[in-house]
Amino acid sequence: MPAQPSTAEIYVIGDVHKHWRVEDARFLERSGAAHVLFVGDLGDEDVDMVGEIARLAVPKAVMLGNHDAWQSFTLKQPSPKLIASLDLLDGDHLAYEVRDLPEAGISIVGARPFSWGGKSLRSPELYERLYGVKDHEGSASRIVDAAQGARFQDLLILAHNGPTGLGDRPRDIWGKDFGSHPGGDWGDQDLEMAIADLVSQGFRVRCVAAGHMHDRLATPRGAQRIRFVTKDDTFYLNSAVVPRLRPVGPNEFWGHFVRMHWSRGELLRVEEIWVDIHGRIAEVRAAELAKVE
Repeated sequence: MPAQPSTAEIYVIGDVHKHWRVEDARFLERSGAAHVLFVGDLGDEDVDMVGEIARLAVPKAVMLGNHDAWQSFTLKQPSPKLIASLDLLDGDHLAYEVRDLPEAGISIVGARPFSWGGKSLRSPELYERLYGVKDHEGSASRIVDAAQGARFQDLLILAHNGPTGLGDRPRDIWGKDFGSHPGGDWGDQDLEMAIADLVSQGFRVRCVAAGHMHDRLATPRGAQRIRFVTKDDTFYLNSAVVPRLRPVGPNEFWGHFVRMHWSRGELLRVEEIWVDIHGRIAEVRAAELAKVE
């Protein structure tokens, strides 16, 4: 019998918002994961929280979110806390960078960090200071340029927010569910442009892993967001289960993770898992997929 291809596990951690436990770190460090991806919003420019993630003894990549640069957007320049956070993460902050993952047969490409979603960059001044980016077109070019250094044609894109083009209803994966007029596509235009450009060049964008838009909707209140969709052979996952710690009993919480199984550039399986107070898997559920035409 021919040998079965080995699989590589990649874990995705959604918006943390300081909901992080020693048990979560222990679980990841014992998991044997090929890679661990954080989609951002670790805290509100919380350097201590960033430090906890930076010290994790696992191969990892991080894409900081809008909350991780909250004060910097007001200042229109990197705050001392944001600079400290970037220094702590060093090369693990994957903004506009690429990292090869031979175990899975893919390359991981970093998109634009700190995204708020919607049509505006919020603070082009901040992006220009840090990355020389002034607009969506420039950001899309930076994402595509990063992919040129990829070893593999099969790509996983790590982002904080997902791309436009996946629906404009409040419950859609990156649909707007807040404000006086809910509805509208709240994805990132630059990411949609970058994906289209990469595909035209022959890359296969196998997966986009992001978060930002929370699973529980503000409008209609309490409804659940669609968080896993496929479109044009790309799998999109929104890992933002907030809060990511679920109460299951008196003083007991389980932590949320998304686990992907990869082999030779193919995404084989996606699961949501919950980890108990002992750092062990307590529950596993297959991701519920929706298809976008």
